Amino acid sequence: MNQQSSLVNDDPAFATPSSPEPQPVGTGLALAALKFASASLSPEQKRFNQLLERTEMLAGRIEAAREMADTHRAACATTLRPFEDQRHALMRDMALWLDDRLKQPGLTRTQQQMASDIICSLAAGLALMGMEDMRALHDAHSDASLADQEKTDAADTQAFVEEMLGEAVGRDRPFANSDEALQAGMEQIRQQAHAHEQARAAHKAKRAKTKGQHQTAQQTQDAESALRLIYRQLASALHPDRETDAKERVRKTALMSEANAAYGRRDLLALLQLQLRAELADARKVSTLASEKMAELTLLLKERAEVMARDLREFEAHVRNEFELPPFVPLSVPGLRRHLQEQKQGLQGEIAMMQSDLRLVRVDADFKRWLREQRRLVREDASFAASFR
Repeated sequence: MNQQSSLVNDDPAFATPSSPEPQPVGTGLALAALKFASASLSPEQKRFNQLLERTEMLAGRIEAAREMADTHRAACATTLRPFEDQRHALMRDMALWLDDRLKQPGLTRTQQQMASDIICSLAAGLALMGMEDMRALHDAHSDASLADQEKTDAADTQAFVEEMLGEAVGRDRPFANSDEALQAGMEQIRQQAHAHEQARAAHKAKRAKTKGQHQTAQQTQDAESALRLIYRQLASALHPDRETDAKERVRKTALMSEANAAYGRRDLLALLQLQLRAELADARKVSTLASEKMAELTLLLKERAEVMARDLREFEAHVRNEFELPPFVPLSVPGLRRHLQEQKQGLQGEIAMMQSDLRLVRVDADFKRWLREQRRLVREDASFAASFR
């Protein structure tokens, strides 16, 4: 073990303590080494342990959410993809059949327009999936090309976002579609929030500090120094360019990448974990850090727990959006499974209806009745949407 590189040896404040009791090195090395384990704990030590436990709990929930999302993503691909492919094939068949039917006589102008509108609706969805022949089919039946419609939608979305933000959202070239415009708006909202937080922090820093605030600022500075010291020791010991053995260079490169990421997110536990894994300190000396720097590290743990809680909320929102999970459906394995089954049943219902429609339109009288029914449904949808304006 390289004792010369350890944080403990570089800081004279880290003397051997009477508590916390050192924990065996194993799973959760840093967590076990830092936790106070004596029978009688002070309020500060209890708070420190609670933050450690909260950090561990949040890390577990984030990892579980990621695993759940990955598993469900694979299940969706396996379960839904065949039905989605079948639905797309039926949409394509209907669009092509209607195009052929329009080349024949026997339809009124209204019926022709209704058939063209249906072709445009079907072809547009398929074109966005990369079917270029469907893009050409759409444009053949529409006054405006799909590319022009996408530009118009992007401009409308950009205008809406700019009105909401109260400032311009744009770049050197126009947005290709509404999704790009919306993503740019969301990124600008995040930047605004970050700038607001920085401005608040700067304002607070300018205000006169009380004695307690001065103490907190000093503790924060000490904690930052501890983070930098751990990171620098890791960078010095793990720098791959200084390693002659090829296998060891690969290992150190991986560890250095982890250290860079941990330092970037101010993750104290991850840095200490790396110190233990790299054998730059042992569990007893890491436990000394908690005893001698408890107030400073409590601030770091509190900050890290807040960041992890926010990350968990954002990731759960992303998962809900990705899998189109309604707000009333719990984000859990059973909830996702039920929703997947409902999606499958919905696709099966759509497929059955589309197969029935394709059989129906082959008979000319039934086809004309079908067009009237489609027109009635469009009017109902338009009336329903207008009632909410």
